[in-house]
Amino acid sequence: MSIIAAAVLLSPALAFLGFIAVEIVIGLVVDADAPILPAFIAAGAVGWLLLRKLRRRQGGAPVET
Repeated sequence: MSIIAAAVLLSPALAFLGFIAVEIVIGLVVDADAPILPAFIAAGAVGWLLLRKLRRRQGGAPVET
């Protein structure tokens, strides 16, 4: 039970760190005098890598509609 409580309490902090990582990537690409579109593509890739595990359903059960 304490692991679940710790995960619930830390999830906002981890999301915040993910947003900071995206901002850093955008800043690095823009500072390298790259066009803006690749900066947003890089930020989307970082966000996808950080959040892909959250989008998976546990157990892989299909969703009934």
